[in-house]
Amino acid sequence: TITSIYDTQIFNAGDAASYKDLEDATITTVFMPAAGQIVLRYRINAETSYTTIFTNTTNNSISHIANNIESSGAALPKDYKEIQFRIESTGGAEVTGFSIIEDKKGRRHV
Repeated sequence: TITSIYDTQIFNAGDAASYKDLEDATITTVFMPAAGQIVLRYRINAETSYTTIFTNTTNNSISHIANNIESSGAALPKDYKEIQFRIESTGGAEVTGFSIIEDKKGRRHV
């Protein structure tokens, strides 16, 4: 019943001045138990609150990939400079890996 929370480092693709788009995010796990749940959230550019990308409760799954905000179908974040993730696990779910794909767009001149 306890929720484990892991906050990642802040990612900037090695360049805090360039804009990025998040293309997809993947969490890998040990086989998900019947009561297991993984929630992936993000925040961009030092926002104070997180937005949920997905909640995975699929029994026996070992990975979950998202290329949108699954609850609404909205696009993943675009035009950010930095992004941070929060992974929450409950019900005995064990995270074994996390990966993202970003599109680095370069600097904008205004």
